[in-house]
Amino acid sequence: MNVLTFYTKPGCSLCDQGYPLVEELAERFGLEVRRVDIRSDPALVERHGQRIPVLELDGEELGWGRLSARALERNLARRAADREAQGFKPKRPRT
Repeated sequence: MNVLTFYTKPGCSLCDQGYPLVEELAERFGLEVRRVDIRSDPALVERHGQRIPVLELDGEELGWGRLSARALERNLARRAADREAQGFKPKRPRT
């Protein structure tokens, strides 16, 4: 399954604003969301520092900071189309 990883930390207003968008897109594209507090791992703090939130899909960065709904949606739609062309069937969201 494809996993969207949302790197965050407490007190991050951009994280608070961006997470509902990520949840909505995950539902629409049939993705799992993992929310990770960067303070849980010193390597994550060093890697991301103040550059949060960061959104990754299966380890590849999709965006950071103020997340753009339009850009993320285009990116995820393109990736879904690529996966379907390779023979993968997307998980359909529950209705």
